[in-house]
Amino acid sequence: MASSKPVSIPEWMTSSFFIDAIAKAFNITASEFSIEHLDVRPATEAGDNFVSIMYRVKLTVLLNGEQDPKIVSLIVKALPQLGLSEEMITSMNVFPKEMAVYTEILPGFEALYSERGVNVAFGPRCLKHCTEPTDIIVMEDLKDRDFQMAERQKGLDLEHCHTLLRRLAQFHAASAVYYERNGPYDAKFKEGMYAEKNRAMFEQFQAQHDRFMYDVMCKWPNNGKLYAELMKGWGMDMFDAMLRITKPDPAKFNVLNHGDMWCNNMMFQYDDSSKIKEITLVDFQMCMWGSPVIDLHYFIFSSVRANLKLRELDHLICYYYEQLTENLTLLQYGGARPSLQDLHSDFTERQLYGLSTAFSVFPICVMEKTENASIDLMLDQGDAGTAFKQKMYNGPAYVEQMAPILEYFYNSGAFDINQLGSQRPAEIECDHELHLPLWLDRRFFDDVVAAKLGPCPAGERRHIRNVRVELATSKGDNYASMLYRAKVDVLTQGTGVVESFSTIVKAPPKGVLAEHTAYLAFSTREIQMYRELLPAFERLYHDKGETVRFSPRCLKVCEAIPADVMVLEDLAHSGNYRMADRRAGLDQHHTELVLEQLAKLHASSAVFVEQGNTLSGDFSGPKVTESLKTMGKELFQPMLDSLVEFMAGWDFLTPDHYTDLKAAAKDAFEQLATIIAPREDRFNVLNHGDLWVNNVMFSYASDATDAPTATGVTLLDFQMCCWASPMVDLHSFLFSSVRADLKLSHLNYFLRYYQEKLADSLVLLGYRKRIPTLQQLLVDFNDLLMCGLVSALLALPFALVPNVEDASLDAVVEGTTEAGQRFQKQMFDNEELKTQLKVLLPYFRNRGVPRKGNL
Repeated sequence: MASSKPVSIPEWMTSSFFIDAIAKAFNITASEFSIEHLDVRPATEAGDNFVSIMYRVKLTVLLNGEQDPKIVSLIVKALPQLGLSEEMITSMNVFPKEMAVYTEILPGFEALYSERGVNVAFGPRCLKHCTEPTDIIVMEDLKDRDFQMAERQKGLDLEHCHTLLRRLAQFHAASAVYYERNGPYDAKFKEGMYAEKNRAMFEQFQAQHDRFMYDVMCKWPNNGKLYAELMKGWGMDMFDAMLRITKPDPAKFNVLNHGDMWCNNMMFQYDDSSKIKEITLVDFQMCMWGSPVIDLHYFIFSSVRANLKLRELDHLICYYYEQLTENLTLLQYGGARPSLQDLHSDFTERQLYGLSTAFSVFPICVMEKTENASIDLMLDQGDAGTAFKQKMYNGPAYVEQMAPILEYFYNSGAFDINQLGSQRPAEIECDHELHLPLWLDRRFFDDVVAAKLGPCPAGERRHIRNVRVELATSKGDNYASMLYRAKVDVLTQGTGVVESFSTIVKAPPKGVLAEHTAYLAFSTREIQMYRELLPAFERLYHDKGETVRFSPRCLKVCEAIPADVMVLEDLAHSGNYRMADRRAGLDQHHTELVLEQLAKLHASSAVFVEQGNTLSGDFSGPKVTESLKTMGKELFQPMLDSLVEFMAGWDFLTPDHYTDLKAAAKDAFEQLATIIAPREDRFNVLNHGDLWVNNVMFSYASDATDAPTATGVTLLDFQMCCWASPMVDLHSFLFSSVRADLKLSHLNYFLRYYQEKLADSLVLLGYRKRIPTLQQLLVDFNDLLMCGLVSALLALPFALVPNVEDASLDAVVEGTTEAGQRFQKQMFDNEELKTQLKVLLPYFRNRGVPRKGNL
């Protein structure tokens, strides 16, 4: 075994490995030849292939009965091992896809043309494929038939473009007919690189790459800084947009895209006068079902020569379309066909794919050959990776060619990736690591300024001079939404006076919770609370001469456009309001303040309804119970199951108690949905629905000493409000947020305190029904004790977990990830949690919750 160029030869690459490949190549049996010699060398130069390791293997083969050996050249593709890219390549199914294409799909496509009397070969002949010891494909060496790659740095001229587009149109047409005859392709072809399962992988590299690209582009000439500012806040919004545009529209014409259609994945054969005779495609690792413009964008913005790319763009699309329709007719395609206008419209709607290609594949095309080029180096976040990317993105040819490309995409609306109707820099100051929603720009605050500062004095104009945005909460302090603190400086131009204020921008959640927002109706409920119900409740007290403030002032509400968003005053900005230490829990005074405010909220809601007002179906009825069931099953059941697993090792739980808890956990949310349904014969109120220590803020006197006394409380986060027994809130709050030594010792006192404040408020507001007695509330408290157990098992761990980087709802729900496992351990293998549950669980058990298995 020899190698003409130094190359690391895998242990499995022996003569015996190639026996069946040679047998297939010559159509003979293994006993009819012997392999005398093996020569291995790299099949591509550095920078020419990134997704696999490619070897050119020359075998000296002696056929039985012949004296002169034959030299057989093969191309061997293998999965990269142990690099950063291995996870990415495995996740994208590149080798399973390519094996299926070579062994099933390409022969099927070629047979379609053969039926019509046309000979078409789409790719090299596959001679062997296997998955052990790694993913390997062995193919004929196209160089033996004088196929060669074009020079990628120059880009393709019009003749080469026409040749490729003819073959691509044949490929696409065959794929549509194949689908028509055989039904959908295998599931692995339904998605490409941009798939939900790859989100975490992209997120791992996104922040540093965004910062790198911003710094690089700011130094580019010809509006480089403008485009850098436009892209600065994209973050994972770019990934979400690419998910949308790569998803096939079943109402439109779709094909099997090659998926990686750049100049290095096509090879040309020339005649003696250097005219193109034939073309073949290679590397079918990224194939995906979708719009044909995916391949068109990828090809045009990666591989077409610079002076043709934009000038001949319409012609190239038209030429492809003509070839596509011709081949669809040849193959007797019976489905609906796109018009040329349809194709152009689809091309425009998916412009972002071309822009993405200009930043991902195109710099590789024009980059000079680099000895150590690899996908691992592109993904590397150290000095070596940075140096490589500096060379990629600062090459003179690339920077020069990007100027007209970026102008084209800017004029095509591609930078408006969320279709907000605007392509303008955000003009917001924030840390690079913080990826803000793209709608959160300086103009978003125009009407916030008016709401906060009041009408502008006559003859004056206000100008927002600066907006600085940061996260409003620490890790572990908020889970159900994204909270940003926006500090706004406003200049009144006539007087020169600068006024500053701070707001909280409450935006839809990201990650796993975002997938559930439709049925949860969090923002729908909260918007109704801030717009209608809380002001109405406060007016009830105002009409009786008492000032009550339940929540921060709401300065702006958006519904759906650009998103469900609220802007609230920032209570913490003045320094008089602050949150309590959730891990320490609330002392008696702070608990009393919350219970008094809660009693006022509950009383006003009861009076509001008793006066003949109605609540929408978002707060009561089947919609609420079904939402709770679904939320429990999809979001919190995995967390509850994980906690039960941890509890198996707790020595203070008897086996039968653990068995009962495990059984109760399986249908906990079904039970909750049943018991929280309001009963006509019981006292009901509009519950906050998510009352724990982090959803309240306490006010303190501005002249307070080193040990200030809280003077008031404001409630936050009205996303889960529901019409039910007030015990829903009391169970949630008392078992999650009160200091450990007070939870049970003062429980009856706190319930009495609440009932007294509730009765006072009901009387004040003129409630005309029977005032609920303490005994009635205690009975309700006992009947709904399952709510308390669930609060102790689900809310208490959130209250006691340390502030850690892994803290997120995604980490809790998706406990199979490394971050999820770490966070779950920090939540559940928590000594303070175990200490408190050691006291609480016997309390619930002695009151019949969960129900004992033998009773």
